[in-house]
Amino acid sequence: MHAASGGRRAGNSGGGKDEGQQQVFSVAYPPSSERDSMIAPLAYERDILASLTNNLSCGFVLLDRQERVAYANSRAELLLDLGAGTLVKRSARDVHQQLISLAADPDLANGELERLWASPNEVVTDLALTHAVVRWLRVRSFPVHTGPDDLLGWGMLLDDVTLERSSEKTRAEALALAAHELKTPLAVIKGSATTLLANSQRWDAATQREMLQLIDEQVDRLHELVNVLLDVWRLDTGMLPMNPASIHLREMLEPLVAQWQARTPQHQLALKLPDDLPTLIADQSRLEQVFAALLENALLYSAGGEVLIAAEAADGEIHITVSDQGRGLTEEQQERIFDRFYRVQDGSEIPAGRGMGLALARAIVQAHGGRIWAESPGLGQGTTIHLLLPLTCTQAALAPASARSISGALPVSTEPARASRPGDRKVVLIVDDDARMVRYLRSNCEAQRYRTLSASTGAQALQLIEREEPDLLLLGLRLPDMDGFVVLERLREFSSVPVIALSSQNDEAVCVRALDMGAMDFLAKPFGIEVLLARVRVALRQREQASERGTQSALFACGDLTIDFAQRQVRLEGRDVQLSRTEYKMLTVLAQHAGMVLTHEMLLEKVWGPGYSREMDFIWVYIRRVRRKIEPNPAQPRYILTVPGVGYKLARP
Repeated sequence: MHAASGGRRAGNSGGGKDEGQQQVFSVAYPPSSERDSMIAPLAYERDILASLTNNLSCGFVLLDRQERVAYANSRAELLLDLGAGTLVKRSARDVHQQLISLAADPDLANGELERLWASPNEVVTDLALTHAVVRWLRVRSFPVHTGPDDLLGWGMLLDDVTLERSSEKTRAEALALAAHELKTPLAVIKGSATTLLANSQRWDAATQREMLQLIDEQVDRLHELVNVLLDVWRLDTGMLPMNPASIHLREMLEPLVAQWQARTPQHQLALKLPDDLPTLIADQSRLEQVFAALLENALLYSAGGEVLIAAEAADGEIHITVSDQGRGLTEEQQERIFDRFYRVQDGSEIPAGRGMGLALARAIVQAHGGRIWAESPGLGQGTTIHLLLPLTCTQAALAPASARSISGALPVSTEPARASRPGDRKVVLIVDDDARMVRYLRSNCEAQRYRTLSASTGAQALQLIEREEPDLLLLGLRLPDMDGFVVLERLREFSSVPVIALSSQNDEAVCVRALDMGAMDFLAKPFGIEVLLARVRVALRQREQASERGTQSALFACGDLTIDFAQRQVRLEGRDVQLSRTEYKMLTVLAQHAGMVLTHEMLLEKVWGPGYSREMDFIWVYIRRVRRKIEPNPAQPRYILTVPGVGYKLARP
């Protein structure tokens, strides 16, 4: 390190110039007014530079001629796991040693950094750093010159490229698997064609026909595989056309199930659909692809028994399940079966299927604004695939993926979205922009039998909290769209869900601020997973105890209508009123603002969450439903009053 540093300084006689500059200022100081007019622009430019570098997504470090840190932005201190303001005036060796202390392989990191420091030109290297999970840091070093031969110092740019490396690895694996899948039918086609061409007179007509039939089958397989790959790519890029129309699920599924039943007489396919199942707005051809993939998966991985397709409607969604009595799945497999080219394999057996059907099914379901996930009691106990599809698949849901990511109208999680009920597993929402961290936390939480939801932005997190009412929030304070403290502030306007704040900064001020803004607990990364899980248990236990103590809390009454918020019960003239979760939420929002006019936009945001401010039909449908259940005469409402052109209000008690 010293040798490298000395090499950088060799031949740079910039000290004389500095002394000359100092001499000029000491010899002829202008009057104070002129001096102030000279200093002010310099201070302004310095502030502009500081503002720009502090808003960079990467870390920036400037080393002077003596290779000491002359300037560093806050992002650099965060990536180097240092406290605010502690990097300036440190030596290059200190930076070097700090990076080595964070490295997953210190010896390899030391060699890379020595090469970086020794080079007189720009050098880039990627270092694997230890974290709660491994993350990658790209270090770029470059010389800073004031003139052709005058070295001012050295600059360093630090970038967290964990997601980039993960994406590159995933793409490489997918490409390798795709190539492998394509090679199999091509090899069969090539072999059969070569055999026929080699000596066609040797083969009788039956053998030639058999080989041609084999070629025909493999071409069909190849064509199907290429189409699936193209469909997944088009869905990823938002280029696959979707044609929504009104669909009767029974009319779509009955012929499909009959076709698959004819192919597999060893299985019993059953369809269990209620007669009053509402129509669905979706692309029928794409949904047929989804159910074909689910049935194929169920039949491939079960030697026999019943495969049951069932559905029910609630809260503006249809919940569909496809259950088999096959080999079942481990917890890890439940998460991975929707990955491209992933196939469940037992021992040395050749895995069945192509590993693309469920990946395409997930892409199509998400394009419709729905969710899909798998559940299994364990190996040998069968598997159930769950689908949640909205009844009204809006154009926003069918928009290209890029548009959906901007609007934030859709949650990113593919986990189940169900209301908490007595006896249900506790629901933990994980919010972090680091995909590896999310996977790490999710796998450990699910190992403790918690249900998990996930989001990578603050807007998605607030939407999920509004809709799903989780029992606990693990909140990363660094998010791409808004500061974690902003999420906390907005969250406390409508929810008391306990929050454990997770920060990359082990800073007392950050901890104090998070706790003051409503977090229950604070953990700095990296942390031990057992410590985190223990704090999760404490937070959930305290929430449950607080809930038990609060059972005697607020009771709303207006005429013959009463709402017991603690028991989540609505009664009219002494009898219970059965409301769906969304209906109850709308009524409680109105009750909490009794006498106040709530605009359509306010109701949509409070009941359905951010991103739904224009879905006016949601309001009209649910207002009608609630009125039918609580109003003596829905045509002349006494409780839920319309304010024409503005919104609704609940009559004062």
